[in-house]
Amino acid sequence: MKYRLPFTLLFIVIVMVVMMAVVRPYLIETAQLTPFFTTRVFFSEMLGRGGLGVIYYAASFLQSCFAVPWLGASLLVALLVAIAYATRWALRLPNPAFGLCWIIPFYLLVRFTRMGYQIYVCKEVAVAFTYPILILSAIMLVGALLRIIIRRKLCPQGWKRTFLSLSIIAFAGSAYWFWEQTYRDANFLSSLQMKQACEKGEWEQVLRIARSNRQEPTRLQVNLTRLALYETGEMGNQLFAFPDGAAAYNAPEQQQWLRLMGAQLLYYNYGKLGFAYRWAMEDLVEYGERPMYLRTLHRVALLNGETSLAEKYDQALRHTLFYKEDADDIQREAEAIRPLLNYTDQLDGDNGLVEFYLLQSFALTEGGSRQMVELSLMFSLITKQLDGFWPRFMALLPEWGSNIPRHYQEAALMIAQLQGGMDTSQLPISPEVRQRFERLVEASAQMGDSASNAHSLRPEFGDTYWYYYFFVEGLKTT
Repeated sequence: MKYRLPFTLLFIVIVMVVMMAVVRPYLIETAQLTPFFTTRVFFSEMLGRGGLGVIYYAASFLQSCFAVPWLGASLLVALLVAIAYATRWALRLPNPAFGLCWIIPFYLLVRFTRMGYQIYVCKEVAVAFTYPILILSAIMLVGALLRIIIRRKLCPQGWKRTFLSLSIIAFAGSAYWFWEQTYRDANFLSSLQMKQACEKGEWEQVLRIARSNRQEPTRLQVNLTRLALYETGEMGNQLFAFPDGAAAYNAPEQQQWLRLMGAQLLYYNYGKLGFAYRWAMEDLVEYGERPMYLRTLHRVALLNGETSLAEKYDQALRHTLFYKEDADDIQREAEAIRPLLNYTDQLDGDNGLVEFYLLQSFALTEGGSRQMVELSLMFSLITKQLDGFWPRFMALLPEWGSNIPRHYQEAALMIAQLQGGMDTSQLPISPEVRQRFERLVEASAQMGDSASNAHSLRPEFGDTYWYYYFFVEGLKTT
């Protein structure tokens, strides 16, 4: 016991700390991507996969428990600990050699934790639990056979120090390998946190995560931040204060990760229900009845008034362990989305370029609700399509009164300067914004708009629309 207990406790501590403190969002996302239903039909489908059907069913059940991260992590750790003890029993290893028994558990753990973005395109059944269950079953079977065939211990006596040294080296090396191989990309984990906060309507949390980001964001992060600013009503005041970036997705295959991870969420919240439904259904056909897709299909059907279809998806979700829908949450979401629905939702093709479609669609939209006009105004600023600025600006001016959001004040001054034909002296633009614009004009006249000057002007003007318009070039949309 004095040899076994330290290794066991150390394994539990290492794995639980990494799972709960580092990759917790990854566990939650894994659960959303794991089909498991408490129905006879699902059980029959699992059994229909061949001799491993029962194992697939059990693995899917266990992996779905990642929805409660401490529960799913505890179940996985318990299974891996069982593998270590079963290995010692099967091979009749002496206690000092117990550290060798943790090589297989660490390896099985890494098979899951190193996947990162690949979890979205993985078609294996419950990758975190299937192989551990299979390996444990195999070890128990081999152990039983060895005990029948060989009735004495396989390991020589008197090698206590050698076995202990090998145990410590093997355990430490496996633990280090687990840490190194676990996918800890900061943008990936930040994207998952932002996405999951969006799904719960925790928009301020999305912005807090975006502010805490210390590296160039991916386009997915930029779009989730933009959505949160829209939902909180702060798009016109803060959007250009957040960094715009196009960091590459740190994945071996450059798939359309924004589409795979965020298309359904973005299209749904911006009222593009046809596209939200289309991608949820296509992904469901490709990757299975994952709760994430069913959630989108259910909510879109409700907003479309398709009661029978919505009931079908709701029943499926009610037979999951953790994804039963809350009617009040859905109603609050629906109330926020309905003002964006007064247009014909034609499925005209986005080629998987979610951001590009959203930007162009709203930038070219004319009329509609207040929310649609503001999205059209902001997205035309983002795409630098300024010809329609004044009609949209004037349409919203009565709504704003004397409190025009800061970025629209900045845009009004700049566009009047560039295009002429508009007297902004009577607009309720704050003296601070006017003075700041005058300083920018003077600085630009002296230095121009070269890349080096962009760096010099960034500390004072980097959070303005002016800086975005003149110095943020080569906008990458996906």
